[in-house]
Amino acid sequence: MSRVAIVERLRAAGCVFAEDEAQLLIEAASTPQALAAMVDKRVAGLPLEHVVGWADFCGQRIAIDPGVFVPRRRTELLVQRAAALTPPGATVVDLACGSGAIGVAIAALVDGVTLHAVDIEPAAVRCAQRNLTPLGGRVY
Repeated sequence: MSRVAIVERLRAAGCVFAEDEAQLLIEAASTPQALAAMVDKRVAGLPLEHVVGWADFCGQRIAIDPGVFVPRRRTELLVQRAAALTPPGATVVDLACGSGAIGVAIAALVDGVTLHAVDIEPAAVRCAQRNLTPLGGRVY
């Protein structure tokens, strides 16, 4: 499937940033068959982040699994405010953490934080573990 064909399908499905999304899908796909399946999922309305498996949040690549809330751009203001109030070495607790994006972003902005994240959704806990464990974070 050509880039032009992908853009046309995405645009017809209502994707406002069809060119950018097409590029992300092309880069994420490992085979032409995988690309076709990803385009089909996106055209069917699945969030782009669920299709490619990650989201850009505060300049960090956050793993996103199916069924896990996609972090929103408007939440980046919360991260900026929290990071400004968090001293180096502090303990950060992310309640209802979803993917753990807030904790990851604060850890990128504040040195030496200890991260703890909590969620009741098993898919979110697994996803947050993938994002926080490399930073030494704990997920409950």
